Amino acid sequence: MNRTNAHDPRAIANRLLELRGEGQTPLTVMQLIKLVYIADGWAMTLIGRPLAKADPQAWQYGPVYPELYRAFKRFGPNPVTAPATIAGSDVAYRESFDAEEEGVLRAVLDTYGKLSAFKLSDLTHQPGTPWSKAYDNGVYSPIPLGDIKAHFDDLKASRQRVPA
Repeated sequence: MNRTNAHDPRAIANRLLELRGEGQTPLTVMQLIKLVYIADGWAMTLIGRPLAKADPQAWQYGPVYPELYRAFKRFGPNPVTAPATIAGSDVAYRESFDAEEEGVLRAVLDTYGKLSAFKLSDLTHQPGTPWSKAYDNGVYSPIPLGDIKAHFDDLKASRQRVPA
């Protein structure tokens, strides 16, 4: 598995913002970054390929795609009210997502979209997660694709277990 033919994380974030829609509580930068990471992980497990073409890094508060952070950092702790745009323009990052990818994005929003930024950070910050393994190598270390896939495969398996 590799990240060839995957999407720019800024386009994924913009699509999540579109799907979130009006009338719903706006997302913060931290929420948006974590939701892109979670969607990337679930895509590997559910549809067999990553969603993002970039590897996230292990930052202090969890997995971060640096280009995504840079695109939205101007909002600080406030809600994100505009899409990520190409530098020096007002052209938003947009890409086409197939039906399976759209399904993953919608499921992630439905399942995780109501959680606070700090709850999402807690979920991605647990000991033994891909973030913690990469962070042990130092802040800003890349989080390997294989570790993310294995983690989300484990999450899927744990949700499918039937109690005795």
